[in-house]
Amino acid sequence: MQEIMLSVAVITYNQEKYIAQTLDSILNQEHNYKYEIVIGEDCSSDNTKKIIEEYVSGYPEIIKPLYNNPNKGLIKNYFNVIEHCRGKYIMECAGDDYWLPGKVKTQIEFMEANPDIGMCYGKTNVLSEKEQNFMKYAWGCNVKNFEQLVTDNNIPAPSVCLRNELVKKYVYEIQPQEKDWLMEDYPMWLWFSGNSKIKFLDKITSVYRVLPESASHNSNYIKQIDFLDSTYAIRRFFLEYYNLDYSLDEKYTSELTEICYNQLKCEYTNDVANLLRQQIKKQQSKGIQKKILLLATYTFFTFRMFEFFLKIIEFFNTLKQLILKPIKHVLKKVGLFDTVKRLIKGKNGNL
Repeated sequence: MQEIMLSVAVITYNQEKYIAQTLDSILNQEHNYKYEIVIGEDCSSDNTKKIIEEYVSGYPEIIKPLYNNPNKGLIKNYFNVIEHCRGKYIMECAGDDYWLPGKVKTQIEFMEANPDIGMCYGKTNVLSEKEQNFMKYAWGCNVKNFEQLVTDNNIPAPSVCLRNELVKKYVYEIQPQEKDWLMEDYPMWLWFSGNSKIKFLDKITSVYRVLPESASHNSNYIKQIDFLDSTYAIRRFFLEYYNLDYSLDEKYTSELTEICYNQLKCEYTNDVANLLRQQIKKQQSKGIQKKILLLATYTFFTFRMFEFFLKIIEFFNTLKQLILKPIKHVLKKVGLFDTVKRLIKGKNGNL
């Protein structure tokens, strides 16, 4: 019996608009390898499951659905799919992303010719669902070492090809499904960078779709901070795992400030300042505690000053009405209102 060369991991939830394009992009790849598509359908409330069932009836030997009931959530769904992958290699494509022609053939040929490489990846075009256009630059670049990857995740998930034996080893050693991390793939990239060789192939292989309310692109600033906290929890975990003394305090503070600044631009509320104070309790570093405290204090006083100026404006508007109303009444009574109005019309045209 021919060995399954490739398992494609697909996780999906409420993606009826995109899942057909995802599956078509995988099924239409030109190659001669035996492969399977393992789909984790996470109890969607739309027609995602129905669409998958139609594809299963057309490709019963290829598509292996896992229908969750109840909903498992992103992380547990992902690792349940990984557990069922039997191929020599694993590639992944979320239910709202899709592949470009030639991905499978190019990457498997490379991996077969380079048995010392544990993982390869390429570039990904980024499609904004909100704007309905592609970003100017593709995502993905040559990550030379762990230190570079722990600072920025420049490995797009739909572009990767991984050796299954190493994936299973990662799951066994790290037990990521038991962590409270909000990302399923980035921790694995960090593990691979320290336990095997990874190789960047300078080719655009896929399309990553940015949805407005996804885990990594949420408009809610509290969820953005939760995602940021999870990202840095992952990074600190692997710094300790590899026994590396590398400070992430400056970068964390910078990214936290950016989130709060964007929130300040759209909503004047001291919720942000109060939230920053809560962040202080989570940090062990004295340096980062001080920076967050300063940022929280600055934000708090900015709001207080804004509120103060609003009250001053409100006071003068009230005072203006209190003074002008009786004057207008007196002028009208003595017949001088129209005369005075004409005299001051050059200034503001109203009294």
